[in-house]
Amino acid sequence: MKTIKSKALIASLDSGLYGAKNFGESLALIFNENVKFDKFLIRKQVESIQSFSNKYVHQRSCQPYKVFPTSKEYDLKPYLKEMPGSEKTNLFNILAKRRSGRAYSPYSISLNELALLCHYSYGISGEDFNKESEATLRFRTVPSAGALYPLELYVYLNTSVLPKGIYHYSPNKSVLEFIKEEDYMEYLRENLVAEPFVDLQHCSCVFFITSFFERVLIKYGDRGYRFILQEVGFLTQNISLLAEFLELGSCVLGSYVDDNINQILSADGTFETVQNVIVIGKNKEVQDDNVTSK
Repeated sequence: MKTIKSKALIASLDSGLYGAKNFGESLALIFNENVKFDKFLIRKQVESIQSFSNKYVHQRSCQPYKVFPTSKEYDLKPYLKEMPGSEKTNLFNILAKRRSGRAYSPYSISLNELALLCHYSYGISGEDFNKESEATLRFRTVPSAGALYPLELYVYLNTSVLPKGIYHYSPNKSVLEFIKEEDYMEYLRENLVAEPFVDLQHCSCVFFITSFFERVLIKYGDRGYRFILQEVGFLTQNISLLAEFLELGSCVLGSYVDDNINQILSADGTFETVQNVIVIGKNKEVQDDNVTSK
C-alpha cells in the first residue's frame, strides 16, 4: 500500500497552512494514492470489466434496487403530472439562485413536491433493452459508472400529508415505502450536526443518501469508491436544484453520527452506509413574505 510519509518528510520544513506537513498522515490522501491509475492498472481493470460482461451478471446488475416487501407503499406516479412552471423556472435562473437555506417556517410538504423531488433527482428517466444479455437497462437522472446506480434514497417526513417517519424511495415502482413510523426529530437533533446553524426542528423533511459499495466495487475495484462519491454529488445537486425550483430551502449536512443514522435507515453500516444528508423546508423569509403580501 502506498503512503505519503516521504512527501511529509520532504515538506517537514513547510510552515504554511497547507502541505504534507499538516496532512501527511491523512487517510483521505493515502486512499487517493492507492486508487490512482497507471497504464498497467488501466489495462488490468479493462480485463476485469470484460469479465463483468457475463450475461447473468449483467442481468443482475440491471436491478440495483433495495426492497422493503412488507412495507406500506404510497404511489407517487399520479403526482408527477402536476408540474409547476413559470418564467422563474428557467434552468439558468435556478442555477444562479441556488443557495443553502437554513431557517424554515413550519410547512407541510405535499405529495406533489415529494414526487418531484424523488423522481427527478434519482428516478428512472428511460430504458434500453440489451439483446446480448436479454436485460433491460434503466437509466436515471444522474450519470453513473457502468449504469450500476449504487445509491439509495430515504426521507424522514417531519411535517407532511403523510405520517411522520422514515420512507424509502423505490425508483422502479415510483413509490415511497413506509419503513418506520416514529417521530425521530429529537433523535436527529442529537445525531446530526445542524443546530443552531440549521433550523432542523422546523424543517419539512430530511433526505438521506446511502450507497451500496458492492454494486460498484465488483466491477471497478477500489477506484469505484470515487465513482460512488461522484454520484452522491450529482444526486445532492439534483435535490438542491429541485428544492430551489419548488421554492423550498435546502441545506446539506456533512457531519453526523454515521452508524446512528444507518440504524434508523435499516442500513448495515458496512455494505450500505449513509453518504449525505439534505434538510428541506420552506425558507422562512419566503413564507413570511407571502404572508405579508396577502
